[in-house]
Amino acid sequence: MTLKTAIIGLGRMGAEPTSRLAGLLPIGWDPISHAESIKSINDLELTALCDVDLKKTERFSAMYNVPKIYTDYKVLINEVKPDIISIATRTNVKSEIINYAIDNGVKGVYVEKPLGRSITECEQILNKINNANAKIAYGAQRRAMPIYQEVKNICNSGEYGIVKHIIIEFGKSRLFWTHPHSTDLIVFFSNSTDVDYISAICAFDDNYSKDSLIIDEDPLVECAFIKFKNGVSANITQNEGSNIRIQLTNAIITINGDGYSIDINTEGENKGCFHKLERRYPKSNKSGTQIMFADLAAAVLNSANVESVSPEEILCGSRILSGIVESALKNGEKVNFKDIRNDLIITGRLGNLYA
Repeated sequence: MTLKTAIIGLGRMGAEPTSRLAGLLPIGWDPISHAESIKSINDLELTALCDVDLKKTERFSAMYNVPKIYTDYKVLINEVKPDIISIATRTNVKSEIINYAIDNGVKGVYVEKPLGRSITECEQILNKINNANAKIAYGAQRRAMPIYQEVKNICNSGEYGIVKHIIIEFGKSRLFWTHPHSTDLIVFFSNSTDVDYISAICAFDDNYSKDSLIIDEDPLVECAFIKFKNGVSANITQNEGSNIRIQLTNAIITINGDGYSIDINTEGENKGCFHKLERRYPKSNKSGTQIMFADLAAAVLNSANVESVSPEEILCGSRILSGIVESALKNGEKVNFKDIRNDLIITGRLGNLYA
């Protein structure tokens, strides 16, 4: 059985071809767009495209040979009746689209990050999908890339002890535009969704009180510290390089440059110094986006769980994002995970655009 699949939102992640980034991406990123990934998977048929920009829809229709095009997602869902939809729109409309899709028989949703503007919105989306026995995959695709999977397997093997601390180096970045990837990787490598507390500092464009319920912007994350109840801790920094550093009992493992290579630093001859270096390079040509779409297709076809990410992990990453803002509103005060307000809304607005 081939699953009818439609894309809603044809921007950068939805349909822009990876060729525009030729020579700039490590192995594991190509193809990056939803359209290219769907077209590469035997179980999926790219049936329809939708965007409010008709000219954009016509351009990608010709590029990917998809005859059915729409500017209204409701009309698409009613007429095409897709099995799976992918959503690469702004966050303020994702909940509306997913609710309509699930109410009208869609069984699988691939949604770009972030999932929602508040914890309540995220919970409502995930509950809606669960109650309909539908499936969801989340566009934090690094967790599905073979090189990140390899590092997780090394960490879980016990060869170098246990994971102690995780450091995220994604530069000077905004909360919703970039750090859903950070929080997802923290959850991924910590092997936990049970967070103890969060402490963070953000730079806000406007003035807010500690009781503000609507943050109408996408704050710049200056630093964040996350502590899990299993003892693992994590930092989000402003360091450049797109590196992930994982401190284990007996090693430091670094994923360099968005998956360019892995460095394993161990003690070697000088006791107490992790100076012995082993470097590994990625080998698989499958992209994280491809793997996640294939995973979603298999889950829908077999009424199984999506293996690459669980609803609990999606919600935990989303809750950490809210917790970062919650702490920043209180000048970096430690905020217990259970005390983060579910109704705190972060719009993700940057100028006239929304994450």
